[in-house]
Amino acid sequence: MRAFVQVTHVLNRVQLGILGIALAALLPACHGDKDSATGPAPDDSAPPVDVDGDGYVASSDGGDDCNDSDPSVHPDADDPWYDGVDSDCLGNDDYDQDGDGQDVQPTGPDCDDLDPARFIGNPEVCDEVDNDCDETVDEDATDTVPVYADDDLDGYGRDSAVTTACEAAEGQSLAGGDCNDGDSAMFPGAEEICNGADDDCDTYVDNDPVDGAVYYPDFDEDTFGDDNAATRACASPENYVDVAGDCDDSDPLTYADAEEICDERDNDCDSEVDEGATDPRIWYPDDDGDGYGTDGATLAQCSTPDGYADSRDDCDDGDGAVNPGAFEACNDIDDNCNGTIDSDSPDATEYHPDADGDGYGDAHSGASSCTAISDWTTDDADCLDTDATVNPSGSEACNGLDDDCDGTTDPDGASGSETYYEDADHDGYGGITTLDACSLPDGYAPTSDDCDDATAEANPRQREVCDSIDNNCDLAIDEDDAVDAPTWHADSDSDTYGSDVDTHVSCSATSGYIEDGSDCDDSDPTVSPAGTESENAVDDDCDILVDEDFISAGDIVIDEVARQVYTGGDGSSKNDKAQWFELHNTTAADIDVSGWYLEEGDGDSFYISPDAALVVPAGGYTVLCYEDTWFADPTVCDYQWSDTSLGSAYYDVTYYFDRDDDLAALYLAGDLVDSVHWHYDATAGFWPRTAHYSMRLDDDTLNATSNDDLDSWCLSSATVYSSPAYAGHPDYGTPGSSNGSCD
Repeated sequence: MRAFVQVTHVLNRVQLGILGIALAALLPACHGDKDSATGPAPDDSAPPVDVDGDGYVASSDGGDDCNDSDPSVHPDADDPWYDGVDSDCLGNDDYDQDGDGQDVQPTGPDCDDLDPARFIGNPEVCDEVDNDCDETVDEDATDTVPVYADDDLDGYGRDSAVTTACEAAEGQSLAGGDCNDGDSAMFPGAEEICNGADDDCDTYVDNDPVDGAVYYPDFDEDTFGDDNAATRACASPENYVDVAGDCDDSDPLTYADAEEICDERDNDCDSEVDEGATDPRIWYPDDDGDGYGTDGATLAQCSTPDGYADSRDDCDDGDGAVNPGAFEACNDIDDNCNGTIDSDSPDATEYHPDADGDGYGDAHSGASSCTAISDWTTDDADCLDTDATVNPSGSEACNGLDDDCDGTTDPDGASGSETYYEDADHDGYGGITTLDACSLPDGYAPTSDDCDDATAEANPRQREVCDSIDNNCDLAIDEDDAVDAPTWHADSDSDTYGSDVDTHVSCSATSGYIEDGSDCDDSDPTVSPAGTESENAVDDDCDILVDEDFISAGDIVIDEVARQVYTGGDGSSKNDKAQWFELHNTTAADIDVSGWYLEEGDGDSFYISPDAALVVPAGGYTVLCYEDTWFADPTVCDYQWSDTSLGSAYYDVTYYFDRDDDLAALYLAGDLVDSVHWHYDATAGFWPRTAHYSMRLDDDTLNATSNDDLDSWCLSSATVYSSPAYAGHPDYGTPGSSNGSCD
């Protein structure tokens, strides 16, 4: 056994050995205190080996003596600490008395071999002990706890000022969560009071305050609250009241002292249902138990009493089969209490009136009866009870009636039917298939004169067209009078363009004829819409215009205008219909002006009709007038632009000249050939405009440039051209002849 000794100073191994010998001498009776052990068992087979004579067999001979040369070393010997000798042969560490696995200094890091929690390198913990033997207590302890600054010393610190330590110091707290560290009355768990502050730091202000009033939820708004959901508050919350007593806060008719009604609910919250209800039902005695009562001793209560019913309409309370809900039977009893006997009985017979006496009843009228009704019948097949000939035995005729009451009126083949013919192509004309009917059926026609009932395009009403069908059923196909038969034009010059002079109409082509009729000269193969215009006084390309590609501006000039004529009408200048103007050919060749275009300043215009064959002779003159009536010699006017017989494009009855400012322009194929614009000139004044006198161009300036100059124009004052038969005569001018000089 080892004696426990606290070594307080460093001992060397020699000192420890001397100490152990002394202790052994002082304590002879304490052997076995280090570790209990028993002596060696005797061995009868051979003498045991015990060299040191300590009574223990050497380990080499199977015994327990770990050092048989030292009698002080054996299993029962005392083993002093720190002597470096395993005296009790147990193999224990001689320098670790506290068993913490660390040898005592100086051989090991243990600075206190009696405390297993102290040695060099041991983690420091909060126990007021120098665990790591650095002569400092609890520094850098591993088990520190959070501590909070607690300025108001209420036992709770603020979370924003937290650190760690082994314990809370003065002005600190181990508990955080203080929402106001400047007020010791505010901390987690404090009593909430009505002060507008969050006393208990639960983020709610004045919630469940100890000094608040008690309120109850009133969600049904009946002014009484639910006792089981009370809350304290400084002021009444929304939908809360300060009066309890509502046993059902979902029903506004249920609260303390409410009026009890018959609804199987505890309206007044007294734990009873429908007692003393203010709206009890009246119950009538029902002696026969059929659910219908009679007047008598009534009861007023919510539920049905035994022997009572809520109806007093039973006409025989002694017979359970008689009541308003019973079926009427043919038994001479008013079973259903409707005041009549055997009426509307389900076992009654259905009768129908037979007004026309034909033995068939009216299907639209009837009555049930337990007995037969005079002039009525049980049959209901008559579809017209005012006519004895109409009934299921009647014969169908064309009369608009369902004579035999089979649901069909005037069927095919009825008496009086007419014959109709199937119209398969629905063109209004029938073929050979017939049907006898009272009226024209769909798909049929009244006649049979369709020559082809498979084609709607063929019937007597159709007009013949070119389609290889006898459209009008006249036994001829595609006659020349077919509505779409083309016009064929003779092409005598074989230039693939036909003449509009020699024509005929037919569905099929004829040799030498073509459909095109645009050739303007079918005797000359060089003349056609495909021809090339030459300077030959011929319309080579058939566009109405002659030699248009060889006409230049100024070849034709406007050299005289009569815009203020008095002859005719009322003899004043209002007679616009007497206006005229003259064209002069400045070239040495005749110029055909057919198709040329004339326009005046207001936009009124016309084309010169090709039918007029209007030619301005070489160096000669041509006159165009509104009407030729006013001339002494009407033949002087070569073209009347108001003549409606010329065709819409070739006349204009609104073509007039203004006196002071207007324009006359001549175009060929869109190109301006010549124009004259008279107007007021700031220097020379107005162009010649005296009444009765035409304005003429000087013969010395007959060109398109000079006729734009006011100085080239003068009045025609010598020659009278107008007819003396009209008011306003005379008017002066030289229409159709030379103007002469203005000098």
